[in-house]
Amino acid sequence: MRVAMKYDDEKCYQFHEEDLSDRCFTCGRDAARLLIVRQIAGMMLVHLCPDCMLDHVDDYLLDNTRPWVGEKGKPA
Repeated sequence: MRVAMKYDDEKCYQFHEEDLSDRCFTCGRDAARLLIVRQIAGMMLVHLCPDCMLDHVDDYLLDNTRPWVGEKGKPA
């Protein structure tokens, strides 16, 4: 089943209510590098460390629909 998303809709860019921008959503560690990914179950964005992304690759999608600001205020 294919799900169509309209990426010009701000609702598509909402973060999960339990997500913290400085911690991995899955393991809770304060990682030096966090990826912004889409959790498939609810289609909400979350922050994941690279290790958790690899360990749970079936549960998350990379979200490359627009640039995200990195550590120094520059697009990632």
